[in-house]
Amino acid sequence: MTVRMLMTADDLVAVGPETPLTEAAQLLIRHRITGLPVIDADGRIVGVITEFDLIRTAAEPHVPWRTVRQLMTPNPTTIHVDAPLSEVFDCLMTHTFRRVLIEDGGRLVGLISRSDLMPTILDHLTEG
Repeated sequence: MTVRMLMTADDLVAVGPETPLTEAAQLLIRHRITGLPVIDADGRIVGVITEFDLIRTAAEPHVPWRTVRQLMTPNPTTIHVDAPLSEVFDCLMTHTFRRVLIEDGGRLVGLISRSDLMPTILDHLTEG
């Protein structure tokens, strides 16, 4: 099974580096998600911002936080759209990520979250 077969590609929610943090927080709340890909004007992945990152604004109130660029993790780990699904499992087991950004030529084409993997894991558990 490949990444392409399982990734979410429709209705991706992403922000640009100059997006105000208030807008990013509103998107997380509205869509009930925990992180957002950060893309440039050409759709290239430049970072990721998560609810954990936004917590810093409360933990460090003396810093004048304004844009996603100030808090995002630049150059996040990505996986190619045609990679085997095992790469996603390896990535999520190695890191504490809740999602993996899926790219093709450096451009965001989808994502796979931990919850997206649950049906595959259930199938694996019931195969025995």
